Amino acid sequence: MCTLYKRSSKFIKIDSQQLEKREHEELYWRKVLKRILSTIKLLSRLGVAFRGHDEGQESTRKGNYLTCLDYLSEYDDFLKLHLQKYANRGRGNVSYLSHQICDEFISIIGKQVKAHIINEIKNAKYYSIVIDSTPDFSHVDQLTFVVRYVSSSGEIKERFTRSRIYFFIFGTTSIRNFS
Repeated sequence: MCTLYKRSSKFIKIDSQQLEKREHEELYWRKVLKRILSTIKLLSRLGVAFRGHDEGQESTRKGNYLTCLDYLSEYDDFLKLHLQKYANRGRGNVSYLSHQICDEFISIIGKQVKAHIINEIKNAKYYSIVIDSTPDFSHVDQLTFVVRYVSSSGEIKERFTRSRIYFFIFGTTSIRNFS
C-alpha cells in the first residue's frame, strides 16, 4: 500500500488529466454562456424581437439575437471561434444558440425579474393595482395589470405585470381565456 502511494504521488494520475480536461471544458461553456446571457439581457432591456425569418448562419434575416452575437464575434475571437465551430451543427448538438435555449433563458431571467418586483412590492409601504381593458373592433379584449408602488428609497415605480387576451362572445355569458 505504501509503494502504491509513493508511485501515485510521483506520476500524473489518469483521472487528474480527465479532471483537468473537464475543468477546461466547463470554463469554455461558462465563457459561452456569459456572452449569450449578456446578449439576451441587452435585447430584453431594449425590448426588441429576438428571432428572425431565417435563422441559418448565412442568412441576412436571422433576427436580432443571432445578429448581435455575430456582431460581437467581430471583436471577440473566443465567440468567433465558437460560432464557426457550433453554429451550423443542427439538432442534438449543444451550442446554446438555438431559439429553444434562448427562450428558456428568457423565461428564467423573467422569473428572477418577477421575483424581484414582487419582493419590492412586499417591502413597499404603499402600492396600487391598475387593471385596464381595451376591446378592439373584432371584440378581442386585452386585459392588462399594472402595479404602482413607492420603493423604499421613496421613488414611485410602475411595473407592467401581465397581459391576457379575452374573447367576449356577446349575448352569452361565456368567456374564453387565452393567456
